[in-house]
Amino acid sequence: MMKRICILSFMVIFLVGGCSPTSHHVEEIFYIQAMGHDLEDGEYRITGLSTIFMAAEELMPEDKTINVSGESLENLYDSLQAESPRYVDTGRTRVHLFHEDFASQEGVFPSLDTIQRNPMINQDMQVAITREPARDMLEGDYDFDQPIFRYLKELIEQNQEEQMPQTSLHDFMYNYYAEGADAYLPMLELKEGHVGVVGLALFQEDRLVETLTLDDAQNFRALIESTEEGTVHMALNENKGVSFHRLSSDSDWTINQEPDGTHVQVDVEMEGPIRQSYGIEGYGQENIEQLEQGATEEFERRFSELIEQFQEQNIDPIGIGERVGQNVRGLDIQQWEEEVYPDIDVEVNVDFTIDDTGAVE
Repeated sequence: MMKRICILSFMVIFLVGGCSPTSHHVEEIFYIQAMGHDLEDGEYRITGLSTIFMAAEELMPEDKTINVSGESLENLYDSLQAESPRYVDTGRTRVHLFHEDFASQEGVFPSLDTIQRNPMINQDMQVAITREPARDMLEGDYDFDQPIFRYLKELIEQNQEEQMPQTSLHDFMYNYYAEGADAYLPMLELKEGHVGVVGLALFQEDRLVETLTLDDAQNFRALIESTEEGTVHMALNENKGVSFHRLSSDSDWTINQEPDGTHVQVDVEMEGPIRQSYGIEGYGQENIEQLEQGATEEFERRFSELIEQFQEQNIDPIGIGERVGQNVRGLDIQQWEEEVYPDIDVEVNVDFTIDDTGAVE
């Protein structure tokens, strides 16, 4: 009960503080554009990042951070304000980062629920999990000429165009609240002079439980949303392989309730040109058909193994349970998740088409 009281108190403080009173002039406000959430020695630590734009055009914007910590979330906003000579406004925050320890041990919902209740925030705000402390990522020294918050936001959004599913605050909260679905967020890693998207963090309720590799994240994306971009490599054997560029995909899920139980089927249409290959002699019709068949079998294997992995971990980021609930009247979703989902067979069918061999021909 005490934990709930602390969280609710923090929510009230955070929401009141997040709305800038009209009495404050712009130059008097410290706009928090990115926030980091860490757990250090049993204490919550929040890092607020603001970009100070210089009057002289030739000067680069300067990133400033404020760091506060405490045993509960209750007083952290007051502490954040106490560290700043200006009024602190969190209503324009564009990126929230959570360290993986915070996400796995404490859960992210109390913080995200507080954030989404602020009427000033944008629902397209990006949220991500970090391998290193979020504070280190916000205070990093990177090889680029733009504010850190913008760099991180554009990094996440660009990867959503190429290889990751949509993962905004709105997307996370939808999956969190949905019956028969689990949420997911991008995983970031601090590298030499830059940050990289290295996979997809998977959640059970609001706690991090598993991380997909970048390759598996691409396969996962093809199962849940239509895609227009993507580069995928496929090894045919030790001596042959092919890469597909601008790979498009579209999935169609079918749920049927039969006398012997629920039947689940997904049909995935995939199409793209060959970008690169090795060990393949020519691209005649026979070779193309063999490559298409090989790609079909390979992706059916990848998708099936991914679904089985989710079932073994008792998580459902695909939202199969939600799809079943939309098609089966009177479904007891809790019973279905506990007794049916772990063992249900999902039929996977892939139709793969090579639409161009390009300059490699």
